[in-house]
This record gives sequence, structure tokens and C-alpha cells, in this order.
Amino acid sequence: MLLLMNRRLSICLLLAAAPLVVAAPGTHGQGLKGREILGLRVGGVLSSDLLRDKFGDGSEIEIHFIEGLNPWLGINIALSSHNLGKSKDRDKNIEYTGLDRPVKLQIFSVTAAVLAVKHIGDRFSPTIEGGFGLYTINGVIQEGLYEGSITDNQTGIYGGVGLLYRVTRSLFINANAKYHYIFSGDDRRSTVYFYTGEERLSLYQIAVGVAIYTG
Repeated sequence: MLLLMNRRLSICLLLAAAPLVVAAPGTHGQGLKGREILGLRVGGVLSSDLLRDKFGDGSEIEIHFIEGLNPWLGINIALSSHNLGKSKDRDKNIEYTGLDRPVKLQIFSVTAAVLAVKHIGDRFSPTIEGGFGLYTINGVIQEGLYEGSITDNQTGIYGGVGLLYRVTRSLFINANAKYHYIFSGDDRRSTVYFYTGEERLSLYQIAVGVAIYTG
């Protein structure tokens, strides 16, 4: 319970810190105003303790788009694939599928957030963001060359911090870390609840990639 409260507090602190990040005027031209950022990031995803015991950690790939509202504020839309490993619990596999088949956990998310950016010098731009998401939780059941899935759609919230490093006028290297808190529910057909008995799911997403600045 204490760990959960600390995680929620961390998200609140991230969102509360946004005005501090952008308090001083930017120095990188017009900033986000009238501009867009399109980017691709890859990396890893870390799950909460009990979920990690059942499925391990995994890989991450994300496409994101930022629409600038003013020099330091924008809307960030991201489409992500969080790919965890196969279940390590053979007895649960048999109970879930009826046979001894591996079950892999895969989560797709679509998130929308308010993003703030602070330009430091000519190359560095730290960012902070927070918002909501729709999460599709898939239990992928493999059988030879074929596979099926059990799908559960849920909602959640997230917060994140990042860094844009300018390589050229329009090309950036982008590092980012996010914390997702997903309301995964108590449906026995849901892969997360079936394997862990938990109604909430936490993911830590760490990724790096490239972004193109337009406008």
C-alpha cells in the first residue's frame, strides 16, 4: 500500500512540477508554437513486482506526435506496444488455456497528454507530461504456427519526463521515461487479473529514439 501511495505521489509531483520547468522563457526560437514533432522510440518496459514474477519484463516501441499550442506547451499523442514475456507459471497456463500452452502478455496503449518543454541553450530541451490512456491487454496464446488472444480494454493514467537533444535544425534525439498506472479490473478472463489477482497494473517505460521537428 505504501509503495502504491508513493507511486501515485510521484505522478502528482511530476504534474505539479510542470510550471517550474517552464517558468523561464525559452531560447530555442519560437519553441513549440505553430510546430509539430513526430518521433519514434524503442526501449524496454519494467512491470510491477508480481507481474514481473509471472511474465518478466519486456520491450517497447512507440510512435508519438506533439502539436504545439504555444512556445512551451503542447499536446502529445502516443501509440505504444508494451511487449512482456511468456508466463512462467505452468499451472496457470493449463488452467487458463485448458492445455499446457505458453501465454504471452502484450499491451497496446493510446495516450493523450499535456506536455511542457523548457529550452536550455541551443540544443537541450527537457520535457514533462501527464495524461490519460486507453490500454488493450492481450493474452496471446500460442499453438504451433498459430496463435489466438484474449483481449481486455481498460483505462489508465500516466506521467513522464524526457529530453530532446537537437542534432540538426529539424532532427532530434529523444529520450523518455514514463510511468503507467492501468485500471486492469477484476474480470477472471483478463490475463492480468487471472495470473496475478491484482486489479491494477503498473508499467515503467524507458525508451530512446529520433524525432523530427516541423514548421
